[in-house]
Amino acid sequence: MRRLSAILVFMLAQPAAAAGLHCTDADKGSWLPPAQIKQMLQQHGFTPTGAITADSGNCYVVQATDQTGAQKTLYLDPTDGALMGME
Repeated sequence: MRRLSAILVFMLAQPAAAAGLHCTDADKGSWLPPAQIKQMLQQHGFTPTGAITADSGNCYVVQATDQTGAQKTLYLDPTDGALMGME
């Protein structure tokens, strides 16, 4: 969770496009369950507004509202919840 916190601070300051983003090569059996990712996001001030899904870059993708009420698309490493990109 420390990695998520550190990356969240950086990513909130400088949002990045996620085109071509690749999050992990880890086996899907080692991915965190979406319910755990949702809980982590809520602990960091995000309110998920859609289902957590996997994309072709092996990232979890979720629509969420941030602390200011802005809608964001978050790209997360499914093995540890680290924020890899945000639009």
